[in-house]
Amino acid sequence: MTLKPLNGVLLFQSLRKHLGIFSLMLLMGLAFGSVGVGLLVWEHSPGDWGLLLFSSLFALIGFGVLVAAFVTTWSSVGYYYERALLKQYGINIDGRVLGVQQYNQPEDGEETLWLMSFEYHHQGQQYQSDTMLPGEEWADKLPRQQWLPLRLLKPRPQVAEPRWRKLKNQLKLDGAWS
Repeated sequence: MTLKPLNGVLLFQSLRKHLGIFSLMLLMGLAFGSVGVGLLVWEHSPGDWGLLLFSSLFALIGFGVLVAAFVTTWSSVGYYYERALLKQYGINIDGRVLGVQQYNQPEDGEETLWLMSFEYHHQGQQYQSDTMLPGEEWADKLPRQQWLPLRLLKPRPQVAEPRWRKLKNQLKLDGAWS
């Protein structure tokens, strides 16, 4: 099985989820940038350092928000596009848990994040990957070497993620699965 260079339907679905926040950030960046550049061009007088500093800062903030809009949207759309490909073209395989470790040092009521490392084999090659667990109850119930249901993108075998519903049922957990 080979994937087309780009699946337009899945890409559009991923883009549609992020269109609102991208548009908002784009408009904010354009507004800040244009006000800053406009003040620099039309209102600048040679001795007015306050206006020069203020308008330059405004323009830099605007351009920074524009760059952030494009970078975050590109990254997020890529992530969700890969997940959609995995959902549509993925195959079910088995892996095993290598370990579960605490990812952060929570302070002042922050949530503790748990990182699960797992390995799997596909076509004679061994792969390793990590994923964040949905909660602490998952970390307590996942011993090392436990069998793990995975979903693998066959054309890109380095892309795999746990099948959360099946794993939840396997661990007999209640509540949200992810």
